[in-house]
Amino acid sequence: MPSIDSPPTAVGCPIPSNTPHAVSVTLPSWAANVAYEEGENWVASKMSSGYPRFFVHHRIQALSDEIESSYGREGEKSLIFPSYATACRCRDFIKRYSTLQPCPVRIVQLSTPKPSEGQDDGSSIQAHIAVVFFPQSEYSVARKYWQHTGEGVSSRLGEYFLEHWGDNNPHNGGGNGANTSSGKGSYKDFHRRSSQSPVLEGLSENSNSNADSNKEQSTFVEERFGRNLDLSFAPAAKLALRRRIAGKITESGTSASRHGNFEELSEDDVYLYATGMTSIYSAHRAVLEALGDGKKKSVCFGFPYTDTLKILEKWGPGVHFYGNGEQPDLAALEKLLEDGEQIVALFCEFPSNPLLKSPDLVNIRRLADKYNFAVVVDETVGNFVNIHVLPYSDIVVSSLTKVFSGESNVMGGSLVLNPRGKHFKALKDTLGRQYEDNFWAEDAIYLERNSRDFAKRNEKININTEAVTELLRQSPIIKDLFYPKYVSTKEYYDTCRVDGGGYGGLFSIVFHNPQHAKNFFDRMVMAKGPSLGTNFTLSCPYTIIAHYLELDFVEKFGVDRHLVRISVGLEETEELLERFRKGLEACVE
Repeated sequence: MPSIDSPPTAVGCPIPSNTPHAVSVTLPSWAANVAYEEGENWVASKMSSGYPRFFVHHRIQALSDEIESSYGREGEKSLIFPSYATACRCRDFIKRYSTLQPCPVRIVQLSTPKPSEGQDDGSSIQAHIAVVFFPQSEYSVARKYWQHTGEGVSSRLGEYFLEHWGDNNPHNGGGNGANTSSGKGSYKDFHRRSSQSPVLEGLSENSNSNADSNKEQSTFVEERFGRNLDLSFAPAAKLALRRRIAGKITESGTSASRHGNFEELSEDDVYLYATGMTSIYSAHRAVLEALGDGKKKSVCFGFPYTDTLKILEKWGPGVHFYGNGEQPDLAALEKLLEDGEQIVALFCEFPSNPLLKSPDLVNIRRLADKYNFAVVVDETVGNFVNIHVLPYSDIVVSSLTKVFSGESNVMGGSLVLNPRGKHFKALKDTLGRQYEDNFWAEDAIYLERNSRDFAKRNEKININTEAVTELLRQSPIIKDLFYPKYVSTKEYYDTCRVDGGGYGGLFSIVFHNPQHAKNFFDRMVMAKGPSLGTNFTLSCPYTIIAHYLELDFVEKFGVDRHLVRISVGLEETEELLERFRKGLEACVE
C-alpha cells in the first residue's frame, strides 16, 4: 500500500517523486497554488513538472528548441503534434483566434530513421511528428489549443523523438527529413503509422471481448520497463486495453441487469486516445459531423471540468450551458426543445467534477430519443466498474489517466460507442473517417500494465473514501461535503450504480471559515497537486487551480472559491483516517 508519511513537499517537483513522466506536480500550500496562477517567480521558476495539458514537459521543450534551431524562422515559436491532421487543426485554431490577420502558420513534418535491417530487439520504431510554427506573439493562442484538446505530443514520444532523430537532424549532418506546409498541404509523402495496428498471434481484432475479459492478461507478453522497452508489443497492448474496457463495461451491465448486459459490445466499439480531453474533443467533432447541420448547438448539462465547456464554446455553433444540472435545468432544457430549438448533443459528467452531482440520465435519454440528439457522458469520476451509463448514452468518454491507470505516470483516454444507440451507424461511420491512432507506443504499454488491477484498486478506494467522508460529515467546521452518496442527486447515481459498485474516490469539502480551508490544506500530510484517481491520496484547492480567473462566475453554480477537492488512494484505512483527524484538529489551532 502507498504510504502518506512522506509525500513530496518541494514546490514544483513531480508527483510521484522521481517519476520522469509524472502527471501531477507538487503545489504544497494554498499560497503556492495562488502564486502559480499569478505566475509568481518563486513558484514558476521551480516547476520541473506539471499536468501535461497545462505544462510543456522539459523533453518536449528540448525537442522544440532543437527543431526551432533547425527549421525555425526569426520570431517564430513552435508546438509539436503527433500527426499532420492534429497539427492542421491547431493551425486552423491559431488562424481563427489570432490577433494577426492574416496570421502566418506553417507545418513541418519530421520522422526518425527507420529501424535498421535485422534489428529485432523491438526497442526502435519509426516515429513521426508534425510541428506547427507560428509568430511568437501567438504562443498563448496556440497553447490554448494544446490545453483544450489534449492533442499535443506526449512527453514519451517527445523524448523518444529527441533521442532517435539523430541522422535525420540537419545539425547532425543528416537529411532534413521534413515536409513543410503553410496551406492545406498534402500528406502523401508523410509515412504515417496505420490506424489499424497489427496484433500478436492469438489476439484477433475481430474476437469478441466477452469470451473471456481476462484472456488478454494471459496472452499479452510481459514487457520490460526501461530504455529498451519492447515497442513491438504496443499493438497488443492497445488491443488488450480495448478488450479490457469493453469487457469491464459488459461485466458492469451484467451485474446491473436492469440495464441489459450489452453482450454485443466489442473492442471494435472502443477508441483509444492520448488523453481524456482528446476523447471529449473527438466526441464533439464526431457528433458535429454526423448529426450537425452547422446551426445546431450543443448542451453542457451540469458544471463540468473547465476544458469541456471551452471545447463546446470554441468549436461548432455554440453551447447552451445549464450549469446546475438539476431538475429545474432539465425542465428548462425541455421547454427550450418544445419551443423548437434543435440541439446536436448533450454533454454531461457522471458524476460531475468537483460537485459530484449526477444528472438524471433516464430523463435525459427520454428527451434525446424524442428530440433526436446524442448524449455524451464523461464517466471518469464514477468509472465503469462502479456505474453503468452506456444504456443512456450514445458515447461514453473517460480519462484513463485517472483510476484506470492509478500510477500518475501516463496519460490516456477512451471513447466507447453504444452499439444499441440510435445514432450508432452514423457515429461509427464518422469515426471511421475521423479517427487516427495517435496513442504513442510506450504510453500504451505503460497504461496496459498499470490498469491490470484497476478493478481491485477501485474497490479499496471506494472503501477508503466512504470511511473518510463519514468521518468528515461529523465535523462541525465543515459546511458542505460533496460526494455522490450524500448530495441531493444520489438517486440518479444509484440508478446507474452496478451491484457491488461504490461511489468512487473523489469528494470535495467547503469549510464554514475560509481560513480553516487554508489551514487544513496546508497542514494535511498528503500529496498536493492537480489530477485525481491516483493510487495515493491527492488534494488541491480546486477552484483556485482550475478557475482562478473566473471565481465569481463559478460561485454562481455552487463552486465555492475555497473548495478543497480530495482524491482518495490505497493507503491503509485507519492510517488515512488518523491523518484526516489531525488535519481537522490543525484547522482550529
